[in-house]
Amino acid sequence: MLEYFGPKFGSISSYLTSLLLVIFFFFTKKSKPLYPFVYLGLLYFVFASFNYTDPDINNFFLKELIRFMVVVICGAELARNSKYKELYFILLIGAISIIVNALIFPTAQAGHFQENYGRFSGFYLNPNTAGSVCLVGFAISFSIANRNLKLIGQFLLTLAGILTFSRTFILIWVIINLFAILQSKKNLLLPLVGTLVLILIFTFSNKLTLNAERFTALKSIFGSEQVDSKTINEDSRTHTWSLYYDKIMDHPFFGNGWRKFSGRPGGLPGVHNTYLLVIGEAGFIPFIILLGIYIFLLAKSLRGFKIRPELFYISLVISLTLMASHTYFSNFYLIFLSMFVFAKLIKSPHNSLVSNTNDDTISISSI
Repeated sequence: MLEYFGPKFGSISSYLTSLLLVIFFFFTKKSKPLYPFVYLGLLYFVFASFNYTDPDINNFFLKELIRFMVVVICGAELARNSKYKELYFILLIGAISIIVNALIFPTAQAGHFQENYGRFSGFYLNPNTAGSVCLVGFAISFSIANRNLKLIGQFLLTLAGILTFSRTFILIWVIINLFAILQSKKNLLLPLVGTLVLILIFTFSNKLTLNAERFTALKSIFGSEQVDSKTINEDSRTHTWSLYYDKIMDHPFFGNGWRKFSGRPGGLPGVHNTYLLVIGEAGFIPFIILLGIYIFLLAKSLRGFKIRPELFYISLVISLTLMASHTYFSNFYLIFLSMFVFAKLIKSPHNSLVSNTNDDTISISSI
């Protein structure tokens, strides 16, 4: 709404989505808050405010704090009550929007990127975000009992993810496939989905407006020509991270202040790493909480890997995506999905995972 209809409609849609969360929270049965996320939000904003020196236009800092707390308190109830299948269908709609963007409206992002950018993102606007969301949908597909629905979804999510030309998508997609094959030999057919997608893209590439550099680099990986390592390593995240190391060491306990690591016009690019964002803007204490949350998600979901592999895959996607994104506190899909997995992992009174049955038969119990 903000991108295509302007700030007025963007603000209205933003306020309405927050209001809908509050209304949902008011009418639903209440459970205990997911305290680690509440503590993370409070401590991040409190510590980040200590060295926040920019002019606060229209109380922007306070609005962002309130929005985030609405998400972690009210959104936690939505996460508890959400089912795999519901999220799966929503993410499939998003994946289809990326494919439609590539096939029918290839220049729809001209206002956000250059006209022939050739990396597609559909409803998500940013191709890196779109790639991450497709990975989450691909991870959730392993919870779907209907084999045809699962395979169709995996194909669409893989196709949409490749069309984002996100290097992170390709890397994590391969990692998930390796784990899936280890989990069950039935998943040996999964690489065929990726192969079919690549064949289709290579076959019809002349009909599409693709990012020339990244498409050439992708072809070089699977072709006989020399791998285009320059494009693959271009705009390296490790180089971007290194620009901020000295600033982190200057203020390790209370941070450099809110939005100092988010990128500024004419200045440094955004840090593109949530872990560095938190320690750099708010210091060591919120960083430890953030690290603790995702170590817990990975360790706990790995314990139940054989029974509920999708929880580990989602945790893996989120944890790795955080190393390439710095919009955790303003673009809420990662925090919501983190709470979704967290609620699943702690819902059993004996802290054990339920069997891998259709999600529609599983009730979301209180903590």
